[in-house]
Parts: sequence; C-alpha cells; structure tokens
Amino acid sequence: MFFKKNKPQKEICVLLDSESSRVLARGYLEGPPDAPNIQLEIFEGNVQSVVNAEHVQIIPADEEVPPRLGHVIHRQGNLVVLEPTRVLAGDKVRENLRMPVDFETFIYPTDGTPGRYRAQGNDLSCGGISFYSDGDLDVGEIVEVVIPITRTAPLLLTCQLLRKNRESSARTFYAGKHLDLLPEQESMIREAVFSVQLKVMQRQNARG
Repeated sequence: MFFKKNKPQKEICVLLDSESSRVLARGYLEGPPDAPNIQLEIFEGNVQSVVNAEHVQIIPADEEVPPRLGHVIHRQGNLVVLEPTRVLAGDKVRENLRMPVDFETFIYPTDGTPGRYRAQGNDLSCGGISFYSDGDLDVGEIVEVVIPITRTAPLLLTCQLLRKNRESSARTFYAGKHLDLLPEQESMIREAVFSVQLKVMQRQNARG
C-alpha cells in the first residue's frame, strides 16, 4: 500500500512598487527564497504592473525570510522572474506598509473610564493606526481599538496614542502605535492591508 505525500504549501510573497509602496500583486514562490533569481506565479493583482515597475519590493509572508528589492527580468504568462538587488530591513518594511482605510469603529479607554467612543479609521499598518474620533483622549494614553476589516473576525488591539490634532469640526485626529502584537495579529493586519490595496488597485484598473 502506498501513501500519497502531501504537497508542501507554497510560500506567498507580496510585491510592492518600491517608489510608492503600492501593492501590485501577490504570488506563490516557485523554488527556494534564497535562489539567485526569484520566480513567482502571480495569483492576485496585475502582472503587467509588476513588469512595468522599475524596482519591486519582494516581501515573503514568512517572517524569517528577509524582504528584498529587485526587478523583473523575464515574464511568461503569470510567471515572473525577478533579479534581487539587495536585502531590505525587514521589520521596517513590514511595519511601514501603511494603507488608507475607511471604516467605522470604536475606541475603548483603558484607564477605567466607562463607555466607548466612535471613530473613523484613516490609515492602518502593522506598526500603528490613525483615526478620527469625537472622544477626548490624551497623547500617551493607552486605548483599545477595534479593527473590523480582518478576514476572519475583528481584532481588538491595544494602542498608545502618539499625537493628536484638533480639527475645525467636533472630531479630532489621533495617531498611535500598536502595543504587544502577537504574530497572528500582525499576519491578520498585513493580510487586511494587502487586501485593501489590491481591491483599490483593481477598481482603478477597471475604471481605466
């Protein structure tokens, strides 16, 4: 009796335009990540936009594999071959993947103040979030923020507010950094940011 071996799960990489940090596509890695050239089978996004980009940030989902900068040297259908030019600082690249967002959410004080404040998301990254709210919050304050756009279920994240700016209207702009993120939470945020960017890009391509 012979047993069928399970095929190893392919590594997923995200490709971004190096100049704008705009997500271009996602693809399955074909071959080892440290190969002289990187081969990717694009399954989401626009292959031609990857080819047209002067330089591309190649960001593996695996945290242990460092992101690299490269450019396309060959394309066959949805398969692209990229020549990496240098390694990027992984933590900074992943944290700075910031995407404008537009969702309604809630802010919960952690100082014992009862209740919650309504908020409107402004942008989101693996490093932090900014939002507008009618709540009266202070710089340095630690709050909990609901992130409603993750794939499986909303996330409740702890953030420290770094700056605020009162607008002419009743609401105030706040920006904060995430505290004590778990690896699973980082992955969920990254997936949400990539998905939002790809949807925006697809809508723009459809209009064009």
